[in-house]
Amino acid sequence: MIELKLNRFLLLLAVIGIALYATITALYGLHEEDAAPTDNPSITKQQAAERAAQFVLERYNIHDPQTFVVYQSEKERSGYLQKEQLTDVYEQKYGDRFPIDFYQVRVVDQATDRRFDIEVNYRTSQIIGWNQISDISASMNKQKADIMAKEELRKQGWNPDDFVQVNKPNTSRDQRMTLVYEKQGGADAIGEARLQLQMNFDNQSIIGYNSLFSLPASYQAWLDQQDHSASVMTWVSMGFTLLMSLAAVLYIIKHRKRVDFRRGLLLTVIFVVIYIINNINMYPAYKSMAGASNEGLAMLLAALFMNAVTMLLGVALYLALAAGNAWWEQSGWRPWPSWRERRFGEEVWRGMGRGYLLALFILGVQQVLFYWGEKQFDVWSVNDPSDSVLNMLEPRLFPLMAWVAAISEEATFRLLGIVLFKRIFRNNFIAVLIPSIIWAASHTQYPIYPVYTRLVEVTVIGLILGYVFLKYGFITAMFAHACMDSILMGMSLFSIGYVSDAIAGAFYILLPALIALLISWMHKRRGPLTPGEPPPRLEAL
Repeated sequence: MIELKLNRFLLLLAVIGIALYATITALYGLHEEDAAPTDNPSITKQQAAERAAQFVLERYNIHDPQTFVVYQSEKERSGYLQKEQLTDVYEQKYGDRFPIDFYQVRVVDQATDRRFDIEVNYRTSQIIGWNQISDISASMNKQKADIMAKEELRKQGWNPDDFVQVNKPNTSRDQRMTLVYEKQGGADAIGEARLQLQMNFDNQSIIGYNSLFSLPASYQAWLDQQDHSASVMTWVSMGFTLLMSLAAVLYIIKHRKRVDFRRGLLLTVIFVVIYIINNINMYPAYKSMAGASNEGLAMLLAALFMNAVTMLLGVALYLALAAGNAWWEQSGWRPWPSWRERRFGEEVWRGMGRGYLLALFILGVQQVLFYWGEKQFDVWSVNDPSDSVLNMLEPRLFPLMAWVAAISEEATFRLLGIVLFKRIFRNNFIAVLIPSIIWAASHTQYPIYPVYTRLVEVTVIGLILGYVFLKYGFITAMFAHACMDSILMGMSLFSIGYVSDAIAGAFYILLPALIALLISWMHKRRGPLTPGEPPPRLEAL
């Protein structure tokens, strides 16, 4: 086996990264009372489904329903509480009765096709809300509904005299009656947000009971502006990335005789296969985003769209790998040795070692940026059900996406992006900075606010990875990215709370080393190899 010699400079960076990460984590611990609650589910999805089935049996006499459980979160409410530093106040007053995060159980009566969404507190298994989502043809009059609503308030432990009815438009397409009651008294408000309880009725009974909080219009306007800015930056990033792909196409057409079209094929296949597996794995997430109406069609369209996007991304990745490699070789540098070269196995093995050390450094820097942003710019984030391991068929497959990100983003923004902008500007720093900004802009759609802070954070990481690419080549940059994401995604499995998930998380953290070990062993056992040229030292940034 190839000996792994630790680079002292990179080892020092890793130690610095660990020290930074530990220090910031300790600082977070000292200010734990200011942080948002991080409670994990205390019940399983199966237990939530059983509790929901019991509820519809007792309330609506529905026997043996079909159930499907997803994780949901009140994202806008959570954002307001964090922005105004009201999370602790909310938790004390309403945390158990109306938690921000919960399980939503889709319940279907197989006999009548009557469907409900039942909200279950995933810490206490209490029913916190429900709503019939199947259409109804008739509803009761407002006076009778008001009498039933006040009785339901008593049943839920409220004093009806503390509530007044408020007018809200009924957005349902069917005939249901909807009444909304707002709790009076400033002591019960959360900042400017007041508790509202919404109840829906058919012609016989209450078919829905949900909590609302009337968030201030100023906050909603600010949030809309932030989301709009993130959308604009994402589209700008996509536009520049498309232009980079077109540049790769033009280079391949013009220099097709010097392009090795075999380069990048295996990495592209790995990318596409893992991405499609992830698309299937995200079925509960798509279901959590699908509306109640035309759910089947929405799910089908989402699946078709995601797989079509995956294939297009695979084409773009292949173009970046083939063109980027040839473009650098034309410039006199081989950033990525081929399998046929004698140094390939050694480069993979050493790239893995460098990758882990660099990943530890980057994680420390990232932790500092998070802390600095939170303290200086009031940065906060909300949980996103569409991207949570709780909304995956098999959460233990999620960390495979570390390789999707590492392969595609290093190929596009380092291998191709740097050589493209180096040709335009003749300056290494600018050639690294521009694709780093483009890459960072594509990450602003994550629910982290203010959105510009995410642009800064990811640009800094891009500059580090750009330096890594120019200094050590594509394989090291890819391993650094894969190791960093594998550590983060592996640790996300620890939070689920099961021993099997923790073991899987540890496995994924070690996976880059296992892959490098396997590749270097297979390469060593291969037949005669060509010597290959070592990469020349590039000028410093």
